Amino acid sequence: MLKAGYFVGLALVAVGLSFSHSLISIGVGVLGFLGLLLPFTERSTGFSWKPLWGEGSALRWMSLSFGFLYLLQALSWFYTEDKAQWFVEMRIKVPFLFLLPVAVFAWQCLSVVGQKAIHLLFQLALAIVGIGSLYRLWVNPSWALSKIYHGGYVPLLGGLSHIYYAGLVGMALLFLLALPVWGGIKVRLGLALIHLGVLHGLALRTGLLAVYGTALVLLIWWGLRDRRRWIWTLTALAGMALGLPFLVCKVPTLRMRWVNMQRDLATYKPGGYITHSSISRRLAALEAAWLAFKKSPLFGVGMADNFAAISQEIPKLPYKWDKETYILPHNQFVEYGMGLGVVGVVVFGLFWGVAFRQKLGWLWTGWLVYWLLLMQGEAFLERQVGVTAFLWGTGLLWATLTARKS
Repeated sequence: MLKAGYFVGLALVAVGLSFSHSLISIGVGVLGFLGLLLPFTERSTGFSWKPLWGEGSALRWMSLSFGFLYLLQALSWFYTEDKAQWFVEMRIKVPFLFLLPVAVFAWQCLSVVGQKAIHLLFQLALAIVGIGSLYRLWVNPSWALSKIYHGGYVPLLGGLSHIYYAGLVGMALLFLLALPVWGGIKVRLGLALIHLGVLHGLALRTGLLAVYGTALVLLIWWGLRDRRRWIWTLTALAGMALGLPFLVCKVPTLRMRWVNMQRDLATYKPGGYITHSSISRRLAALEAAWLAFKKSPLFGVGMADNFAAISQEIPKLPYKWDKETYILPHNQFVEYGMGLGVVGVVVFGLFWGVAFRQKLGWLWTGWLVYWLLLMQGEAFLERQVGVTAFLWGTGLLWATLTARKS
């Protein structure tokens, strides 16, 4: 019965990440409730949780880093002015307290058939959203290109944010290399081509930078491990250097995004009007975040007050920016530094320090690099889809790779 509950919880999250915040909430709620029963489930599941949570366990320290972050944000109540936003953010980040270890335990409790089913649900849900969104572009390309030209994206099927969809695509590609799947190599290759086709077709900039950046890091890392591989490494790097410009020239949406990037960067100068510029606004927000950070470097201004702190500093910058379009820096580390100070960044760094020390192979390294790159372009842990995807996905990959290693 408990195994069925774990399956339901994981399945709801797998589908909900692409389609529904409500399904995510229910799935996380199921896993959270069953997580309370972890000490009493060893006999019924046949799987012991104690080795996962023993003294010095890497999973324990990775999970505790998020617990400490949650505690820091809870303590920010005493100096936060926007109490309503504080409650919203605390509710969104409840999964910090349990989702990573419970996802590991739930995944390892499932049979291989159950794991394949969860994986397939995640891949199919994401593929449906991607194919449906690409179809919208195909049937009305002039409208889609107009949306891209004005800094937007083709609205995704189901209402998922394009940035979070892009993040899920990279997850799916890494999952295809690590998690069990029905159909073997043909299914893996087919799904990978669908995801990559949608990513390029919709010109999802954040996802493209993270996917290609991760591939670049892994390729160089692979070559450095053995000098005999350098000829293949250099050949692959040359292929990327030639292939990317070719795609930009031949794919209309990618070409439009490239034009937009050049146009945006041209406005990033003293006196520049950056209200309608995606990149320039982010760069200016980073400058404002630095000014806000210097006012309270140790414990920050409180995550709930980040936007207010940014809004106070932006008018001091030498750019023309309409107030109704102010944004946060879209960088997870910067937002923790501004909201929770140096203490918050150090606590968040605890996760990355412990995680990178684990010898789980190139897939684990690729997963961490991918998320590090994503978090430079978006504060993924400040939204329900982002925080759930990161903890849930990290748990599934950790469970798979540690089981394979043992």
